[in-house]
Amino acid sequence: MDKRNREDLYSGRGARRKKVNIGTYYLIGEVDIWWNTMKDKLIGPKFTWNKFLSELRAKFYPVVVQRQKEKEFMELKMSGTMTVKQYASKFTKLSRFVPEFVSSKRMKMRRFEDGLAFYIRNQLAGQPILTYQELYKRAAEVE
Repeated sequence: MDKRNREDLYSGRGARRKKVNIGTYYLIGEVDIWWNTMKDKLIGPKFTWNKFLSELRAKFYPVVVQRQKEKEFMELKMSGTMTVKQYASKFTKLSRFVPEFVSSKRMKMRRFEDGLAFYIRNQLAGQPILTYQELYKRAAEVE
């Protein structure tokens, strides 16, 4: 690997390209076929991981499905016998449809906390929690 390629690898542009390459390597089935027919049209200097995800969602998640998932995310709350682990899993799965609502660490934590059962939120109130993982861990401990 020459010096220029190494610098590219560690620059933002190289890192973004690497993320797309790694992510697309694991595609299978219909998605892999779609990618192999579209990659030459899509890849360019301004092609990013987010652009890839946008194109992928447009193809495989029609707008009506995206809106339904957005709504599910916005209404997601722990309910009934749902555990913190189950809530966190659903939160993670749905959050990919609304990246704008979890774009920062703080926003993600606030959204997650808002959906926790009241008794858990009440126990966590006032505690200094700095990361999503710590929030998840403490919520599970309260449960």
